[in-house]
Amino acid sequence: MKSILLIQRHFARIVLAITLIAFFTVRTGAEPLASQAAPLSLDDQTGPYLLASDDVINITVVNFPNLSETIVVPPDGKISVPLLKPIDVTGKTTSEVQAILTQEWRKYVINPSVTVSLSQKRKENILVYGYVMTPGTGDFRPGMRVLEAIAQQGGPLPQADMSRVTITHRNGTKQTVDLSNPAMKGGTPADAPLQNGDVIYIPISRAQITVVGEVNNPGSFDYKDDMNVLQALTDAGGVKESADLATATLQHDGVEVPLNLDALLRHGDFSWNKKLSAGDKIMVPEIKNRVYVFGAIARPGYYIFKPDDRVLDALNGCGGPVRNAAMNKINLIRIDRAKGIAKVTVVDIDKFLKKGDITENVALKPGDVLYIPDKKHAFGIQDLFGLLSGVNIIGSTYRIITGNPYY
Repeated sequence: MKSILLIQRHFARIVLAITLIAFFTVRTGAEPLASQAAPLSLDDQTGPYLLASDDVINITVVNFPNLSETIVVPPDGKISVPLLKPIDVTGKTTSEVQAILTQEWRKYVINPSVTVSLSQKRKENILVYGYVMTPGTGDFRPGMRVLEAIAQQGGPLPQADMSRVTITHRNGTKQTVDLSNPAMKGGTPADAPLQNGDVIYIPISRAQITVVGEVNNPGSFDYKDDMNVLQALTDAGGVKESADLATATLQHDGVEVPLNLDALLRHGDFSWNKKLSAGDKIMVPEIKNRVYVFGAIARPGYYIFKPDDRVLDALNGCGGPVRNAAMNKINLIRIDRAKGIAKVTVVDIDKFLKKGDITENVALKPGDVLYIPDKKHAFGIQDLFGLLSGVNIIGSTYRIITGNPYY
């Protein structure tokens, strides 16, 4: 039974071939349907020209002119020709299409002489949309780059975020480039090369504020209406123990101004809780060159440390001790952050002043804390924790090592 079916199918093909030969032989004087325009030269291409949607091709079959056609490649890239199923020509050269048609038509006609040529190239373009002056398609030229394509569409709008320009290539791959530097010149790595059919998207600049430096979660955060400094610091996870609060800064409209977080966070001076605007930046630096002096001193606070400074330099730098200062019981607190230790020693500066004992005028280090008790109040462990917590130097988890005999 199977053999009979094969014989019948083969016989049907022979009958069809004979019918077509007879039909075309009668019409040998008829004009072919294909356009007689000369094929385009592809000599100017840097590589083989690959067919795609909107290309116009001529298919000429010399000995079977009724198979000849001029076809515009449809969007799906599949062309329809007599006797054959649709053939996908996307990404193929005219020579490759010619070979496919020849092979397939041989199943129905004898030795078809097929020629495929490019009659008209598709229009090559780039799509630019988003926050650009004139969104839409623009002409593509070989060697074109992103900046040129955006300029061709009138350039970005003022609210465009040029730091997050996305390019979607025709093959589906994506890349994001930063074109926000106004001094950027064409041809740089960020000014990526383009291909025909690429799509460029320019997003809107998000309203954000930035908090950097000695905060727990530095970065950029979405701006909220009526946002202030405290809200921004909360979004950033709060300040670290190493923060130099008194020298923080606020950058607004490109101008940097002082922002005294010490007054705001430690002393409740809400005049420093300034209202922020989108684009503002708060910088919280690290403590590097300060020694803190508290207790029976004329001007409690910090002293700007200089190399080789000693205890007496810090006392004089803060206005000197007051009348009831216990100069023989000055507490020097030194922080070892790596070990989580606060070491407390007692300095008797009276011995230096009255007896010239230079060992008591101890050399200081940045971040040291001096506490001068008064003669009416003994300095205890609770005072120590209160002092350190108050200046936000260490947390309660620090281990205290002390050689103070008065505890």
